[in-house]
Amino acid sequence: MPLKYAIFDFDMTLVDSIKPLMTSANLLAHEFGLAQVTYQQVYLAEISVPNCTFEKLWTQLWGHYEPAWYQAYADHLTEPEYQAMELFEGGRETLEALNKGGVIMGLASNRDTPDKPLRTLGILDYFKAIVGQLDVKNVKPAPDMILKAMELLGARPEQTLYVCDSKGDLVASQAAGVKAMAMTTGGHSKEELLALGAFKTGDKLTEVLSLFGQ
Repeated sequence: MPLKYAIFDFDMTLVDSIKPLMTSANLLAHEFGLAQVTYQQVYLAEISVPNCTFEKLWTQLWGHYEPAWYQAYADHLTEPEYQAMELFEGGRETLEALNKGGVIMGLASNRDTPDKPLRTLGILDYFKAIVGQLDVKNVKPAPDMILKAMELLGARPEQTLYVCDSKGDLVASQAAGVKAMAMTTGGHSKEELLALGAFKTGDKLTEVLSLFGQ
């Protein structure tokens, strides 16, 4: 059965999250007297921790975690992070082409409120279903987010492609019964992603188009 639906992960699939995370981390460091961090430090911390939450990321960066940090982040550091976000090469063109081709799109992200950065990036309207961790009981690698997105879209598993980048994403896609195209932008090689169960792999988002006959 031809693919009709595309559900995207967000961080390190659609956007390079490292620069924005570095921006918010260094603003946080300035506010709380912590050490400034580099792009490389954030990148290594992000890819080394499965399903990396802010608590896990900041613990990797500074050796411990304080709840007050997240409160500060939620209060006034999200917007600077969103403003630093950039879509990966070909991202906007891919979304536009899929939309024009009649592909129905959703998003499943472990972020609390993924609609906010989507709005900042100007791509919110491409997605007919947006599911974050506040919308489900279990976050990825559980399949809940993908299943919820499919429910909202009216999608069947055999018609759905999940575009992602990590091991947790691939575990979730398999549990949801959907094919996954895994991008190397998350730090894994094509060989690693295929071994983890990816249906296809890609270096650029425009490669998704071929699976929809474009």
